[in-house]
Amino acid sequence: MPTRAKVEMAAYGASAAALAVVPSMDLPAAHAAAAAISGGSLWWLYRKTKTRDFARTIKSAQRLLGPVTAGAVYAACAAVPGRPWWETALALGWGGLMTAALPITRSTWTPPNDTPAAYPAGFTGLVMRLWDDAEVAPGTWLENIEQLISPAHPDFTADIVAPVGKPVPRIDPVTAAAAFGVPTDSVTVTDIPHTGPGRMRLTVTSTRRSHGQSIEDVWAQKVARPGGAIPGSHIVEVRQYPAQGDLPARGMILAAVEPGEVARVSHGQLCSAFGVEPEELRLVAESRGREVLVTLYESAPLKASRRATRDLLTLDAYGRYTIGTAHDGSDAKVSMQSAAGTLHGFLVGVTGSGKTVTLALMCAAWALAGLANWVTSARPDAQMSAVGRHVDRQGSGALFTWWMLKTALALMDIRGEMNTEAGHDFSAHSPYPGLVLVLDEFNSLVNDPLFGDDIAEWTDILAREGRKFGIGIVFAGQSLNLTKLGGNASLREQVQGGIGVVLRISGGIAARQATGGLAGDAELAEIPDRFNASMTLLDRMNGTASTVPGDPTQGVGHTVTGSDATMMRCLHVHLPKDGSPDGLGEIFPASGAINTLTDREIDALTALGLWHDWTTPPPSDTDGSPAPIPAPSSPAESIATFTQPPVHTKPKKTTVKDQILAVVTREMTAKEIRAAVDATPGTVRNALSDLLATGKLTQVDHGLYAPAPTPATLTPGLDTD
Repeated sequence: MPTRAKVEMAAYGASAAALAVVPSMDLPAAHAAAAAISGGSLWWLYRKTKTRDFARTIKSAQRLLGPVTAGAVYAACAAVPGRPWWETALALGWGGLMTAALPITRSTWTPPNDTPAAYPAGFTGLVMRLWDDAEVAPGTWLENIEQLISPAHPDFTADIVAPVGKPVPRIDPVTAAAAFGVPTDSVTVTDIPHTGPGRMRLTVTSTRRSHGQSIEDVWAQKVARPGGAIPGSHIVEVRQYPAQGDLPARGMILAAVEPGEVARVSHGQLCSAFGVEPEELRLVAESRGREVLVTLYESAPLKASRRATRDLLTLDAYGRYTIGTAHDGSDAKVSMQSAAGTLHGFLVGVTGSGKTVTLALMCAAWALAGLANWVTSARPDAQMSAVGRHVDRQGSGALFTWWMLKTALALMDIRGEMNTEAGHDFSAHSPYPGLVLVLDEFNSLVNDPLFGDDIAEWTDILAREGRKFGIGIVFAGQSLNLTKLGGNASLREQVQGGIGVVLRISGGIAARQATGGLAGDAELAEIPDRFNASMTLLDRMNGTASTVPGDPTQGVGHTVTGSDATMMRCLHVHLPKDGSPDGLGEIFPASGAINTLTDREIDALTALGLWHDWTTPPPSDTDGSPAPIPAPSSPAESIATFTQPPVHTKPKKTTVKDQILAVVTREMTAKEIRAAVDATPGTVRNALSDLLATGKLTQVDHGLYAPAPTPATLTPGLDTD
C-alpha cells in the first residue's frame, strides 16, 4: 500500500472521531470550518461539471467524496440536540466506509502485483514480446538474443526454439519483418550448425543496407559476378560485432564458391566493391580453399602496436610463439618448426617496414626455446649488432657468411656422428641444441663476385639436408631471388611449412615475386608506408592539400604458412637508431645466458680450423701470395680447409644483338634471322631496329637484311654518308 494511502486512512480515522464529538459542542468556529470545507468542495465539483469533461468530473467526484459526505454527517449531528448514540455510530461508519474506498488516492494507486514479469527488461524483452504478440510462429519462443553492432543499433540475432520433439515451422519473412517493423529483405532464417530442426537462427539486420540494397544484392552485383572480386561466390553467413577496446566495430562475411572450385580473391576489386581505399587497411580477405572470410572494419584495426614480452615469445603447448597481433585482435602465432620438423623460414620487407625488429623478435623466441643462432647480413648494421650481443655469432659481409656456412656444413658431419651414437636424428632429445642461420639481404650475398656461388650452393645443401642435424635457414631481405639455388623447387617445399612473415614490400611487386615463390599462391594485400596515405582524386580535384600524414605502418604485414596468410602487426621492441639503450634485454632470456654449441662441437670445429673470427682473411706468405695448403687427410678436413675461391672470369653474356650479328653473314630475311636466333620475335625485331640505327646492319629491301659494309669494301672517292 502506498504511503499516501496510509496517510489518508489515518486522516479518515481522526475525522470520524471528530464527527462523533465536535458537532454536539457549542463551537461556532468549528461549525464554520466544517461548512466552508463542505461548501467549497461542492462548489469545486460544480465547476468541474461546467467543463463537460465527464471523465475528469467523475475523478474529481471520487476525490471529493470524503469532504462532501463528512459535511453531511456533521450537519446531521449538529442539527439534533444532545448527543444520541447514533451520532457516534454514524461517524464511525463513515470513517470505515471512506477507509475501504480510499476515494482520494484510488485513481492513482495501483496495488502491487506479486506475479513475475512475463518478459525481461530492455531490448531482449522487447524482441521477445514483439515475437509473441505477432504470432509469427505460434508455440515457439526466442533465446540467445544478441545485438550485433551496439545497443544503439537494432540489428540482432536470436535462436528460434520449438517445443521438444517438434521442428520450427516455416517462417514467413514478411510476417517476421512486420513483427519487428523492418524491411523484408533484412530478415533471414537459417539452420544452426550441429543442431536439429527444433532450433533455427533468426537474423534481423535493418541497418545492414547500402543505398537501398542488401548485402546479398551488393555481393551478387559487384563481387560474385564474372570478372568480379570473387567470381562465382555466394554468401554463407554475415555477422557484425561492436567495438571492443582498441578493436573497432566490424562486419564479417563468410562466402564460398561451388565445391570443386578454389576461391580467387582480387583485393583491389573487393575494396572498390565496398567503397573503401586499399590504403585504409580496413578490409581484410582471408581465403582457404573454396571459402573466403571478408572482414570490413569501421577504421584501421592495426594502428596500435603491442609491446613484446618474454611470455608472448615463449613457446606454447603446440610449439608456437606470438609474433604479433592479428587484425581481429587475436594473437598472430607462428610455429617454431614446420610439420616436417624443419627450422626454416623467410622474412621479406623493404627498408623501414620493421624487418630488423621482427628479426630481433625471432632471435629472442629462438633463444627462449634453447636454440643457438648465427646471424649474417650483407653489410654492417648497428641495430643487428645490438641483437648480436644476445646471440651466439653475428657478423656481416660475404666473407663472414662464407665462413659461417662452411662451418655449418662441417657441423652436419659432426652432428651426424652424434646422431649415430644417440640412435636418432635431431629432436628435442638430441645431445645438441637446434641452430638457426639467418641470412639477411640474401640476394646481395649470393651475387657477391668472389663468394656468391659457394654461398648459394652451401645454402641449398643446408636447406635441403639440415633438418636431420637440427640446422635451419631463415632467408631475409627486401626481396628473395632463389634462382641461383639449384634445388629451389625442393627448397620452397622445405621452407613454406615453417615461419613466413611478409611485411611491406616494394610497391607493385607481387608477393610471389618478392618472396621467390616461398609465399606460394597466397593473396597478400599491399601494405602502404602509412595508414590512409593516399589522397582521393576528388580531393585533388577540389584542391585539397593533405598536410597531416597518416600513422606509419612499421611492422604491419602478413604471417604466411603454405597458402594461408593472416594480416597482422608485429610486436614492438625498442630498437633505437640513435645509440640509446635498447629493450632487447626485456625479451631475451632473463638470465642473460646465450645459447651456444656444445663443447664437443666447438672442440671439433676448433680442430678443423673453423671456430675463429670469421672475418679472418685467407692465410698468406710474407710476400703476400697465398700460403700452400697441405693435402686434406679426410673429407671433414677438406670442408674445413680454407682455400680462397678463385676469381672466376665470367664469360661475357651473349645478347640477342650479338647473336644476330653472328648469324647475318649474308643477305637474310627477317624470318630466317628469327629462326636462327634464340629469342622471341618481338625481341629480335627490336634488336634489328637498333642494329640498323647504329649502322651495324643494312636493310637491302623490306624485310631483307645484310651485314654493314666495312671500310675496306667501300669504293674510294664515294661519299659514304
